[in-house]
Amino acid sequence: MELLRTLQVIFGIGLVIFVHEAGHFIAARLCKVRVEVFSLGFGPRLFGWRRGTTLYQVAVIPVGGYVRMAGEMPDGSGRPPRGDELYSKSPGQRFFIYSGGVIMNVLFALIAFPLVFAAGVPIIQPIIGAPTPGMPAWRADLEPGSEVLTVAGEEMFDFEHIAMAVALADPGPIEFTVRRPGAATPETLLLEPEYDELNGLYRVGIGPGLDPQRRIFVVPDGAADLAGLREDDVLLGIEGGLTDLRPEEQFEVAMLSGAPFMVRVLRGEEQLTLEVEPQQVDVRGRLRFGFQPLQNQIKAVRPNDDLAALALTVGERVLSVNDAPIRDRADWLTALLASETAPVVTLEDADGKQRRVPFARALDKAAAIRAHRDLFLSFDPESSRVEVTEGQAVAAAGLLTGDRLRSMDGQEAQGWDALFELAQDHAKRSAPVTVGYERRDEQGVWRAGEVEVTPTAMALPSAGFAVKPATAIYRTTSAVAAIQEGFDASRRWLANTWLALKKMVMQRVSTKNMGGIITISNVSYSVASEGLAKLFFFLCVLSINLALLNVLPIPVLDGGHLFFILVEAIKGSPVSQRTLGYSQVVGMVVILTLMVYVTYNDVLRWF
Repeated sequence: MELLRTLQVIFGIGLVIFVHEAGHFIAARLCKVRVEVFSLGFGPRLFGWRRGTTLYQVAVIPVGGYVRMAGEMPDGSGRPPRGDELYSKSPGQRFFIYSGGVIMNVLFALIAFPLVFAAGVPIIQPIIGAPTPGMPAWRADLEPGSEVLTVAGEEMFDFEHIAMAVALADPGPIEFTVRRPGAATPETLLLEPEYDELNGLYRVGIGPGLDPQRRIFVVPDGAADLAGLREDDVLLGIEGGLTDLRPEEQFEVAMLSGAPFMVRVLRGEEQLTLEVEPQQVDVRGRLRFGFQPLQNQIKAVRPNDDLAALALTVGERVLSVNDAPIRDRADWLTALLASETAPVVTLEDADGKQRRVPFARALDKAAAIRAHRDLFLSFDPESSRVEVTEGQAVAAAGLLTGDRLRSMDGQEAQGWDALFELAQDHAKRSAPVTVGYERRDEQGVWRAGEVEVTPTAMALPSAGFAVKPATAIYRTTSAVAAIQEGFDASRRWLANTWLALKKMVMQRVSTKNMGGIITISNVSYSVASEGLAKLFFFLCVLSINLALLNVLPIPVLDGGHLFFILVEAIKGSPVSQRTLGYSQVVGMVVILTLMVYVTYNDVLRWF
């Protein structure tokens, strides 16, 4: 299967390159220009054959191709061009020849897109998962399972279009039309995207959602498989789980302890309750110390009458609820649900000053869950206070949750990022590490200490099942609809490619989102696993991208040649060979620099 996908990727990328170069070849032959070489790839020839006056070949470097035409590179003799040479043709004919590749790429998309839509292409439905806490969609109280109908007036049929529409939108709020779960009528929201430094683009904080029916996939021979769960069973909930929580949330809560739990599923018309005992799955070749950042710092608060009574401030830490320590959002929910009276919350500000404040009333389950969802707790990147995992290396060495880790083998760590890098470096080998830490005593004074810790094999609990993503097959209902959808898709991707380049120049989209042949190959391999329709959909997008990039007025690219032909038509004479030569050198430097940069991006993405 892997070999078949690899061959499909090679064929697919080769096809797009072939289509482009065939456009130049056909245009040249129509204009009666002799073609000397038709090459897929650059560099030394791997194999080829000669037919008539043309050498057809496949070269070593598979990042493009070229068509070499007679007389394309003047020999310096000063003789007039022969009748079958490029420069014997009019500016209009040469313009047609150099634009032939772009024309063919667009034609390929216009022909292939309708065929793909008629056959049916796999998509991710425009249904959202849990919004990222603190982001615009979370602040707007968008619920998981909400369907996005339009973004900025454009209809959404695939989740991938949502992220692109947001990233490429003009500055300011964007109008979303959504249908919440169970709602009969749509709702209009204004969400203003925020820049995501990690991904280098603007986002509203939504990700793809789960299958609306909550059908599950089951890992062969995993815990769920052994328990009797089957593919496409419908998750109803966890026995004893909170009915106010969504079934997938009940599952997440059940997994926190790692203990066996009873899962309720629907199989056909029959309801089943089966016991699943999570397995500890070793992560091959990975070691860990067994700590993570303490995630109890307040990052954002949504409007909530119960929380308003606490006068919470962003940046404060939630230390405890009724003296039960709070390490993360799961602890916060558990403590609120466990409180039979008005919960008392202990908070700590950035200076270490603590205050205790009670809720105004006792919370029922629904109110407790709402207070949980409306408070975003996360970690402080400037802090090195940690949560210790029971049974793991640092816990066995005597470290406690809330300790501040300061160093590893004498190397100081200021903040979580530095600490994480140190831990990753030392976890590459199973050797003792001296960990320096600080612990607060009963008087609130931080006392320094050291312990010796040996990282152990990483094992993660796995239930062997999860709810499937919200996928579907998008298929048009008629040939006319397929042609219309194909035209709209071609137009949309041309516009999006141009907007992406424009936003990169305006620095609203980071250039680190650019990818080269490695990324293209990886994405091609991934989509090939979803079938030929999805692969050809991606090839259409790739063909559109290639068309637009090639018309950029950069010497060496087709757009550079087209630009000089337009200058020639305006001034009435060709651009001088000296100007043309210098521009070709500059263009080659630009292209090579770009290739190095995108390859660098590819390598970073790979690792």
